[in-house]
Amino acid sequence: MPVKIRARWREPLRVWLIVLGTVFSTEAAVMVALPFLLPAEPPRTLEAAVDATLLTVVLAPLLWWLLLRPLREASRLRADFLNELFTSIEADRRQTAYDLHDGVGQSLTLLISGLRSAAPTTNDPEVARRCLELKQLAQQALTDVKRLALGLRPSLLDDFGIAISLDRMAVDIRENHSLHVEIDATAVADRRFLAPVETAAFRIAQEALSNVVKHSKATTATVTVRLEAGQLELAIADNGVGMPATFKRDSFPGHLGLIGMRERATLLGGSLEIHSVAGHGTRIVAKLPVGT
Repeated sequence: MPVKIRARWREPLRVWLIVLGTVFSTEAAVMVALPFLLPAEPPRTLEAAVDATLLTVVLAPLLWWLLLRPLREASRLRADFLNELFTSIEADRRQTAYDLHDGVGQSLTLLISGLRSAAPTTNDPEVARRCLELKQLAQQALTDVKRLALGLRPSLLDDFGIAISLDRMAVDIRENHSLHVEIDATAVADRRFLAPVETAAFRIAQEALSNVVKHSKATTATVTVRLEAGQLELAIADNGVGMPATFKRDSFPGHLGLIGMRERATLLGGSLEIHSVAGHGTRIVAKLPVGT
């Protein structure tokens, strides 16, 4: 543990000592050089201006090299990592959805067909009844598999875009939960956007509506999609209980879903805002640059 602590503090300490040493030596050199650079008994304002200018000229590139450049590089590496992570997640979800639909789904379809054909061929009423019961179970399993595949990666998103995929998600929520979801995406009904933009918009809406179903106790929710100043604006609002007064809108502590929504938006150069008052519902607004 002591070795790890020393390694953790070694680089920041080195940077801090370099900055302090440069400030001290520069200021000392400036104070020595001022009598030769300025006339005798110069105004205090002129002396201060020259001192500040020389110190800034020396420190600006030093601070850029030691502090700002590493921070910018760290930010770039973080963005690249998150982008690769989300891309990998979407690829895995797409593959799993296809496997469920084309593998398990096809097997269940054949099972349903076989049970349907077997029931009339038996003379035993109990066997026929059991075949029908098993067929109903297989049909329910097939419905569940299709819903899981749709949630993992809807083929509608790849084929037809954000508007139709949101409509299908709303239908699925209305059929399986006591939440009435309305989608207003007429402004983008005939538009296609870059795949990362459509994926981010769909995942943000999906996560937001999932939170509404799980936590808000809402009866209605609306999703509005429109184009505004070169951005795809996605607004999800509900009439639920809202978020507690202790909720922090900027950091989202402990809310991994909200953090993921914000990261998807910021990775594209967009933003995500949450407006909520306890007892008066929640409204989430995501703005995603549509690019070219």
